[in-house]
Amino acid sequence: MLNRKTKSQRASILLYLARIVFGWKTKVIRDAVTVSRLVANRQYPSAAQMPSQLRSACIVDEWEFDGQKVLTLTPKYSHVRGGRIIYLHGGAYINSLMKAHWDIIAALIDVTGFSVTVPFYALAPENDARRGTSLVDTVYERVLAKWPGERIIVAGDSAGGNFALTLAIRRRDAGLVLPDRLVLFSPWLDLGLSDGRAYALEEKDIMLRVDVLRECGKWWAGSEDPSSAHMSPLYANLSGLPPISLFQGDYDIFVIDARTFSAKAKFAGVELVYEEYPGAFHVFVAATFTREAKHAFQSIAASVKTMRRVQL
Repeated sequence: MLNRKTKSQRASILLYLARIVFGWKTKVIRDAVTVSRLVANRQYPSAAQMPSQLRSACIVDEWEFDGQKVLTLTPKYSHVRGGRIIYLHGGAYINSLMKAHWDIIAALIDVTGFSVTVPFYALAPENDARRGTSLVDTVYERVLAKWPGERIIVAGDSAGGNFALTLAIRRRDAGLVLPDRLVLFSPWLDLGLSDGRAYALEEKDIMLRVDVLRECGKWWAGSEDPSSAHMSPLYANLSGLPPISLFQGDYDIFVIDARTFSAKAKFAGVELVYEEYPGAFHVFVAATFTREAKHAFQSIAASVKTMRRVQL
């Protein structure tokens, strides 16, 4: 257990590394007015290019649905068979896939040996959740049909963690085949961030601001209520969901909802691994070289070894 001084020192190191990994200085969008101004009449964001090393290590298959690109990366030299990951990237639903996301994807391939399918879903505010949700549902059904009997993990960070959970909730409610595991990195569990305690953590969180996220959540929800169970999994009935691995830093405003969600999931009988890391920033696993990220990926590797098919 880290003492207060050691935790503070480790947090300072992690925050320094976060600025390097994500290319930040002091550029944080601090209020809803600013984020609205920035996205107004913007050029639609382009996704970061796949690193050449990752591309050369994988067979890459590309297809489209409703103008939205989907890539599947199959490692050339993996001896593991029978596993698929669908990875849903974060970015508050307004930002495209970043280089840091490719680093997470590469680490997942490395520790699991699984193929990874990456949907490039349509972003807000140009789109609301409907178009991206249709893509993700289609991707899941295609993976299920193309590789029957294989284990399926749905993973995501931040907004992508929200997307992964809402996919599982929709499928459970419809009586459809569920993923075999959900892997969530710092998931956005309440689009409205209704728990006021999150404000108190803004000083420590170098990336996220409550009011900015609330605005982004409204754009994504569109005509829906952002606090509905199908938009904000924190308020959903969690019973019957597949096993979940959730990795969360405590220098992240999402930690408040992550703790609440963890308690609710366990009460509902969900098999949950909840790992909280002192001093770690939002989506800390993107700094794949840190001991915190390595621990998280080792935990994922261990869960894969015992992963079983989930049936309704």
